[in-house]
Amino acid sequence: MKKILLLLLSTIILAKPAFSQIDWGKYSQSYPNGAQENPSQIGFYTAIIKENDSFWPTNNGVMADLALKNDTSFQRYRPKDFSGLTTFDTAKAQFFLHGVNKSNAADYEYRVLENQNKTMVPWSAITRFTDATVIKASGLPQMAYLGGYKTTIGNKIIVDIRKKQTGKIIATSVVAWQYIRPALVDVYTPDELNIFLKRLNGAWRVAKEKTKWQLQNPTDVFGMPVNSAQKFTAEPTDNNLVFYFDANIYNKAQIEYQLIRNDDVVIPWKTNDFDNCFVWLKNLEPGDYGLEVRYTAQRQHVSTYAFVIGTPWYESNLFRIIAGILAAASLGFVGFFIVNIQQRQKAREEFAKKTKLQLELKAIYAQLNPHFVFNALSSIQGLINRQDVKGANNYLSDFAKLMRETLNNSNKEQIPLKQEAEILETYLKLEQLRFGFRYEINIDSRINVYETELPSLLVQPLIENAVKHGVSSLQEKGLVIVAFLRDENNLVVYIADNGSGFPANKNTNGFGLKLTRDRIKLLNEISTGQEIGLEIMENSPSGTKIELTFNNWFL
Repeated sequence: MKKILLLLLSTIILAKPAFSQIDWGKYSQSYPNGAQENPSQIGFYTAIIKENDSFWPTNNGVMADLALKNDTSFQRYRPKDFSGLTTFDTAKAQFFLHGVNKSNAADYEYRVLENQNKTMVPWSAITRFTDATVIKASGLPQMAYLGGYKTTIGNKIIVDIRKKQTGKIIATSVVAWQYIRPALVDVYTPDELNIFLKRLNGAWRVAKEKTKWQLQNPTDVFGMPVNSAQKFTAEPTDNNLVFYFDANIYNKAQIEYQLIRNDDVVIPWKTNDFDNCFVWLKNLEPGDYGLEVRYTAQRQHVSTYAFVIGTPWYESNLFRIIAGILAAASLGFVGFFIVNIQQRQKAREEFAKKTKLQLELKAIYAQLNPHFVFNALSSIQGLINRQDVKGANNYLSDFAKLMRETLNNSNKEQIPLKQEAEILETYLKLEQLRFGFRYEINIDSRINVYETELPSLLVQPLIENAVKHGVSSLQEKGLVIVAFLRDENNLVVYIADNGSGFPANKNTNGFGLKLTRDRIKLLNEISTGQEIGLEIMENSPSGTKIELTFNNWFL
């Protein structure tokens, strides 16, 4: 008899915890504001397993109630403020009703829905309440216990409470079972462990430093971030890698991983080694790897991250190939040496040819200056002969300015268009004092006059011909127009006058024009791909038009 009583007592003692609704300490709870201070406030206490409350960063903080807040059919008969939780595995969510106990439970009833369209529990009376174990663990007064419910990933459980007398729903709790899979944030190599430790000690306190492998964060068909499309290549010395995931892991049992090398499983599925959101792989041999990671909450969703640990150079096939190549290369070195000598000889000949052309060009340029000075002095002499002392003095002053600019540019192959235009302006002004004609200088607005350069004094002899052979006899009726235009990548200079005409078969062998043609020829031999073209034609209705084209000048 005594043995039977002891057995019954033991059964009662052991059975008591089994009848406790939940182990309160293993759950995270959501409850309305002020419920703990006001025992009579009615509102849901919704509890989910703590491990299910660890994946908010990966889930982008999606709350269960966000979509429903804008659902008019859902909100029509429910309070605007309702509780919403997200969970990540198939464990049951537990529902308690604060403010309702045995004394007032008859005034209320509840129902349980799945996704608003499937009734799991119809409107029912409240008959269960928190037991002594839950009351003691929670420190809360007696509450109505509505039970534990679960559904599949992607669905929701909705629990409503209404007053029997009015039929009005006064409280609602929603729990959504969300899709989850590991999402990689960063990979740390041995020389980046200091960055990793800073992040581990408090990522919110330090600025995130860049690592060697920056991730692109693509998403999968569920809209979740996944980096499996990327493949990382590490140096042979980077054989200790830390894979850091986007989740609030606090228990190593929440992560499992498997490591594959060269299509062979080297580490079968195992629980993580650390109570944190990273996987640390150590002492990796060279090869092609695949790290497969899953959360135990949803083992069916696996993320795979491919990476390569490089082979040391002295063990690689490349080294063996290079050794063979070097042996073969030694045999071909003599032939290469001969070809190299020939190429150098050809380069020296090309350089000598270019130097010769440049010297000839400088000789022509040196001839242009005396020619220009001679013509200018002739103009001054003409003014003096006409006893135009003031005009001669003005001409001499501008001539001195022009000579100074010319001498300053004597050692320059090219000068900016801005400077060239100023020299031409000074020259035309000088000739205008003598002959009284009108002139215009126009520059296309699409041309940057400071960056665009021209061979110095290449245009001036052509303008001089337009003055001397075109408008000099017309006096104030004469007109010389100089235009710098952009035609796609070409620079085109037009020089037009309304004189008696200067066709190609008449007076085209003047000293200045001959030197200009010779200079253009040498410039074209030096600069391939940017040839200069010169064309002299009749102007309409009278005079001569000269077109100077600088091909591909704006490339």
